Amino acid sequence: MIELLLFIILILLIIIVLLALKNLKIKKDIKYISSICEDISSNNTNLRIKVTSSNRDVKKLCQSINHLINEFHKLQISDYESRESMKKMLSNVSHDLRTPLTVMLGYIDQINYNKNISESGKTDYLLKLGAKTNEVIELINKFFTLAKLESGDKEIVLDKINISETLREIVLNFYSIISEKNLSMEVSIPDTDIYCYANKDAIERILNNLISNSLKYGYEGTSIGVSLYEEANVVWIEEWDNGKGINSLEKDKVFQRLYTIEDSRNKDYSGSGLGLTIVQTLVKRMNGDVFLESYPFKKTTFKFYLNK
Repeated sequence: MIELLLFIILILLIIIVLLALKNLKIKKDIKYISSICEDISSNNTNLRIKVTSSNRDVKKLCQSINHLINEFHKLQISDYESRESMKKMLSNVSHDLRTPLTVMLGYIDQINYNKNISESGKTDYLLKLGAKTNEVIELINKFFTLAKLESGDKEIVLDKINISETLREIVLNFYSIISEKNLSMEVSIPDTDIYCYANKDAIERILNNLISNSLKYGYEGTSIGVSLYEEANVVWIEEWDNGKGINSLEKDKVFQRLYTIEDSRNKDYSGSGLGLTIVQTLVKRMNGDVFLESYPFKKTTFKFYLNK
């Protein structure tokens, strides 16, 4: 009987020692976690907690903290990218507004102070001045449109629309411009009407921006095309050209605000870098998504889907 009692006491002592050691290990782990958290709070977000504890709850705590650190790190990167984007935006806005305004002032000076200018010369300068004025107005309107879209102030009401007929109307408006550029227009829209939930004004803005984009960057090709087809519960709209295309380094950047392919800035059809950002924002506001595929001088396609 005494031997059994001693054995029980020994087992209890062993359990007490093990619990004490376990408690000591947990305290050590908590102290380590606390130390890492203090370092992270000092803005050293590259640190992570190395999970060595055998305690399931401590492991779970470490994993949760590491996840929180990762999310915080992503926010830091996003904040940095936003600030850099804002700097670039201010630089580009300054460039895109200053250049046409400087040209406009030059035209005005010629009209006002050039004694040798003829009446036809004045008329020519006034026409150029009007074109540059419209260019500045269009740029400002794009900034306001994007600002409203991103802030949520611009409401996008979705209705059931005949997307087939809408695309035909939009394409028809571009035929003369595309013909003037010695490009052919290829359209693939089914004879049967296709309907989807979208906003007609948004669709018009999207296609106008995409086709204008092809005129700016795909002019070295021979064709511009628009296609429409159905797939499961969505409709797909494609706009393409067979110009020089977009290289792999720029493909991931074209939807960024104010990003422009550099050599386009010296051409007649220089862009603001806002058109594709507006396209992406409008498509997503209509519960769709937009994608880019580019094979230089073969086919560069912007495609997006909308719900039936």
